[in-house]
Amino acid sequence: MKNNESIGIHRVIILPILFLLAISAFFLFHTTVVEQQRLKTVKQYLEDIRSDAYRIAEKETSSQKSYETGRLTSLIEKLKNIKEDSPFYKTINSKKLNLVDSADSFLKASAQLGSTPPNQSLSALTHNLDKAISGALVSLNDEPRASIRSKVKIEYSLIILICIFVLIQYFVVQSYMKGRLEEQSQEHEESNALIKKLTERDSLTNLPGRKKFYTEADREIASATRYSSDLTLIKMDIHGFKEINQKHGQKAGDKVLSRFARLVRKNLRRPDSFFRVGGDKFVILAPHTTIENAEHLTVKINKLLKMDKLASAIHLEINTGIASCEKSDTSETLMKKVATALKSSKIRGAGSVAIYGQSEE
Repeated sequence: MKNNESIGIHRVIILPILFLLAISAFFLFHTTVVEQQRLKTVKQYLEDIRSDAYRIAEKETSSQKSYETGRLTSLIEKLKNIKEDSPFYKTINSKKLNLVDSADSFLKASAQLGSTPPNQSLSALTHNLDKAISGALVSLNDEPRASIRSKVKIEYSLIILICIFVLIQYFVVQSYMKGRLEEQSQEHEESNALIKKLTERDSLTNLPGRKKFYTEADREIASATRYSSDLTLIKMDIHGFKEINQKHGQKAGDKVLSRFARLVRKNLRRPDSFFRVGGDKFVILAPHTTIENAEHLTVKINKLLKMDKLASAIHLEINTGIASCEKSDTSETLMKKVATALKSSKIRGAGSVAIYGQSEE
């Protein structure tokens, strides 16, 4: 929930700020590039005016001056057309530099007809115009460039801010994604644990099944072999369970199984393990238990069944087989031994107990 709130704040605040900063940086960059290009153009105008002025001053006749005069006129008009909001306007129209007036004066003087070499007056006007142009170029190198440098500094600041907010965005998103991945991983583990539990346990009796029995039995057999301790397996099934289902219905049969499992489980020791291995068949894995103690346990279970209201009403009885673990046994061989004992118990009749080895004598 906290992760969702943080990512929501991130989208509402950080992303709009990033967008505005990016737009501002782009606009400033565009403005700076355009301003630099305009500065370059204005400086080129001034250089061309100076070059044309010197060429005009060197011509002997007005016919020779016509091309340069026409271009000079065009360049001066371009300077005059610079708008007031331009950063170059003050420099071009500065009264101190007197650039435009000097250019106009030179243009008028150069347009006068004559076949004699340039007089002293035109040379002086050329010198004045050159001086005004040089002053304008110096001024353009200072004031507009200072404005451009200021904008470049602002642009760098915006780029740094964008980088900072990008990093904030990255860490916020990374934190959110990391949290989500951890949540999903935990949910996945919990789901797997639940699935494992459901597959290992019988849903009706809530007892572990055959697969879990073999795992536990192998572990207990290994322990009993290592420490030379007793290990006994008891297998029980409900006598005539098929007839109970036919007579009382499947729901009653399920209730009998659930009741029987609960009754046995309540009367087992903590080390004992109880499993439903199929249908009405149950096994008790009893470590540190002798055959005699296993017999006592089965007698106790039979007595409890007789005292139980549901079991006594249905006349519930069980058959029991008991087998003791030997050093050479595995979970499978021990299960086969106890299954053999259970068959002997069924032959003897309802409620009987058979012990492997003794039952075959």
